[in-house]
Amino acid sequence: MTAKQPRRPQHRPSLINVPAYDYGVYHLSIAERLGYAALAMAVGGFVGYLFFGGLGMTPEGEPTTVTRVLDAIVVGVPALVAARAFLRLRSEQIRQARAQVLQTQFRDMLDSLVGSLSAGGTVIQGFQLARDDLERQHSPDAPIVQELNLLIAGFHNNIRIEDMLHDLGERSASADIESFANVFKIAYLRGADMKLAVKNCHQILTEKMQISADIETGLVASKNESFIMVVIPVILVALLKTGGGTFAEGLRSPVGVLCTLVAVSMFLGAYALARRIMTIKI
Repeated sequence: MTAKQPRRPQHRPSLINVPAYDYGVYHLSIAERLGYAALAMAVGGFVGYLFFGGLGMTPEGEPTTVTRVLDAIVVGVPALVAARAFLRLRSEQIRQARAQVLQTQFRDMLDSLVGSLSAGGTVIQGFQLARDDLERQHSPDAPIVQELNLLIAGFHNNIRIEDMLHDLGERSASADIESFANVFKIAYLRGADMKLAVKNCHQILTEKMQISADIETGLVASKNESFIMVVIPVILVALLKTGGGTFAEGLRSPVGVLCTLVAVSMFLGAYALARRIMTIKI
């Protein structure tokens, strides 16, 4: 039996032994976990009861002990499953959003760095000017500003710039930033034209982000349709059950429960498959 792997920390020591943010992971705070878990449990419990609630009633429609036990199961199990799945999903969404913010600001940093190098400044002067520009463009607390503060502090502590950039590339969870760090290291150590190297990296990153934005825009309608595909059955069942008639009774029969279970599984599987298909990485 393998031992459980320790949880990856949100911060890890940088090359100057100060905590540096790891963009490859995000841990929800206690308040976030409680809030998101409560929301997911409410939705999961409601949907579970809507589709499978009221089983085991008497012919007169009176709930029995079996009904109460089954209701607790069909509410509790989906609620717990939804909370667990949503916490994992939400954590990954926030992680990706933070990594995307860093990548966008990194592109802005390259833009400023190209301008500084074109004006004849040194590499460290370029990073310092980029830090000042990005403080005004974003804020002193912006992720890229904090990373530039680390890089400049590392330079003043006799740590090579290329090593600091390599550390950023490993923490950034971005293949583009990691690639730039590798290109920068090779070009800097071999005495290449840094202005041209940074300019080419900036151009490639800008084009790649533009393509990603175009693809994401084109997929918005499809993503909305996949979400609606899951929501519509819930709305229809809710309307049919609250509208009276024999529809609700049919769903409580063994065949109705089996059909409902198969249908819900198919809808959830189709939604998961659609989201996976529409996740395109460049």
